[in-house]
Amino acid sequence: MSQCMQNGLSRGWLLAVLAAAVLMLLSMLGLWLSFLSSAELNGRYQSSGQVQLSNGQVLDISHSLQVSDGRFYAMTRQGASILETSGVVDYGFLGNYRLRVESGQITGLASETDDELVFNLLYGRHKGSTIRLTRFEGCLYALETRQIYCPAQGL
Repeated sequence: MSQCMQNGLSRGWLLAVLAAAVLMLLSMLGLWLSFLSSAELNGRYQSSGQVQLSNGQVLDISHSLQVSDGRFYAMTRQGASILETSGVVDYGFLGNYRLRVESGQITGLASETDDELVFNLLYGRHKGSTIRLTRFEGCLYALETRQIYCPAQGL
């Protein structure tokens, strides 16, 4: 092999390694800039409305969430059923967070409640359950339980 070809291959290899290193550095910088601490989530969030069950019955529903110092406290009321949970807020990337349930309890679970609503209540109360929050039009949407929390006004 000629000296010219060896130099060309060496330069090509060096450029490929350099390009990979720059790409990794830019990726790490992007992740660092998109990292959010749970302190940025501190505050009160709430929502309320109505949901129609599969049997046609309409239930009033409300969600409240308070985040403070890396912890969360939540209450959901669906008709006569109340779910209370608390736990830890994990750090977020790209505007997403994760709530890790440490304790939860349900009171007044009614037999006429929809299966899907019961599942959401039961899932949200188990220790170790995780609920991913993503930003949606200025609010937080809980993917697993399909709940929405908007910043509380005037509190």
